[in-house]
Amino acid sequence: MNVYLKIKKTERAELFQIVSFAVFTIIPLVLLPTIVSASSGIQFYKIDVDIDENNRAFVGLVITFKQPETQFSFDVIGRVENFEATSNAGPVNCNIEVIGTSSIKCEMNLTETRKQMEIKFETNDFVRTLDNKFYFNADLAPRLDVDGVSATFKLPKGFLLVGEDITSSVLSYPENASAHIVGGRILIIWSLSNIEPDDQLKFEILYEQIKTPSWFQLRMRHFILFGAAFAVVLGFIFVRYLRRSEKLVLSVLDEYERQIMNIITKEGEIKQRKIVQLTNLSKAKVSRVVKSLAERGIIEVERTGRTNRIRLSKKKFEL
Repeated sequence: MNVYLKIKKTERAELFQIVSFAVFTIIPLVLLPTIVSASSGIQFYKIDVDIDENNRAFVGLVITFKQPETQFSFDVIGRVENFEATSNAGPVNCNIEVIGTSSIKCEMNLTETRKQMEIKFETNDFVRTLDNKFYFNADLAPRLDVDGVSATFKLPKGFLLVGEDITSSVLSYPENASAHIVGGRILIIWSLSNIEPDDQLKFEILYEQIKTPSWFQLRMRHFILFGAAFAVVLGFIFVRYLRRSEKLVLSVLDEYERQIMNIITKEGEIKQRKIVQLTNLSKAKVSRVVKSLAERGIIEVERTGRTNRIRLSKKKFEL
């Protein structure tokens, strides 16, 4: 009998040790990636883009993570060159794969007190020519939660925004931008917050080069003679670009935005679920595109029951 009791006690002790090991060791290891993932993200994201007269963009990104991440991946639409990555915690090892889009994967060893990473690169693929103007378009989304974003874009010297005055653009997205003239160059600044992983962080700027008339080089008496003519021409240009052109807006949309805009233009007013049926796109994709178009003021969205009614913005396409 005593032997039997000793065996039972031994089995219970072994069972207790197995359960304890599972509860305190194995289960936390399984749950750890989920916990880390849930708390991961970016506390502050600083973007600086300097565009030169040859349409080359020099990009600087400073990323302050919430947690000491060991890996960071993001995509850039276009080919990146002269790529550099550093951190305040030591070396950063990055691998870049370019197939139309540049896929960048970095490994680093950040710590609780040193969680900042800096990235620099250059590209010729952010600016393209559009009707003798220049259209800057870049999506710099990190695909993580971001608490705060500060983005600054510097135009080349001798270039102005296409807009109602020297510091406001007809097409400048997001629309809460502020513009300043510093050292003869225009700076466009955005301050954003609460960016989600699926959100685009897309910036669009339309600008043009100032063409210096030849009579500027004549003597002062000739400048007085041509002064009135210059005022008339400048007034014409100013009035012309006060009007928002449907053709100009549609020409800078991406494939999905243009597809949906064509349907809205044809129908005049349409339910969002019908757009899903006509385009064969997912509900989520249509929702993201509609949200992007609405934020830029291109369309108007009216909630009706369990769906949205969508129409062209009268303000955006007024004649």
